Amino acid sequence: MTHTFKIITYSLSLILLSMLTACASYPLGMSEDEWESLTSEQQLQARSRQAELDQAERERRAEAARLAAQREQEERAAYEERLQNAAYGEVLQCVVRDAEGYLAGSWRPAAPAGFTLLRNHPTNVRFTEEGRPTRGIDGQATFDGGSVSLCRPNRNECGTLAGTQNQFRQGVQQVIDIPRLVRGTLYCDLPRPLPVHRHSTEVSTH
Repeated sequence: MTHTFKIITYSLSLILLSMLTACASYPLGMSEDEWESLTSEQQLQARSRQAELDQAERERRAEAARLAAQREQEERAAYEERLQNAAYGEVLQCVVRDAEGYLAGSWRPAAPAGFTLLRNHPTNVRFTEEGRPTRGIDGQATFDGGSVSLCRPNRNECGTLAGTQNQFRQGVQQVIDIPRLVRGTLYCDLPRPLPVHRHSTEVSTH
């Protein structure tokens, strides 16, 4: 039993060693022969140079991530400003309800998906399975002032809802069936404008 165990252990050690050798990589993209031809000092220099390159690459990636986050934050701020200052008719509130989403390879009941559309600003719409919010699929919606398009990203497969400003003021709905995305009822309307408060000043005479 002990002898057999030793044989198994030895065999596993050989397999592990061969795997490590096969997966071994050398600094600066060198081959094994090139690496073995270097002196110990040259190998040390190569490792040092590779460490410098790795550090530079990490810094480059970190800077790229920082710039991407900054750009996303700026775009979000610009969007929020446009949304706050949008004229009446430039913003729609929409919801897809009584829907099924194409989730995990089949049509499944989907939770209502509400979203706000700013004219000429593409907006991501997330559809999730009813009762399982972690399972979802994304679509993209746009509003051009007269119609709403809800599409599969990077596909020419869309559902469309059209209406005049007066119709959108009352609310417009349309049954949509977008292959491998969602099918249900798309409803959109114009949010009511905020009331304007007028302050009156009373003048007392004595």
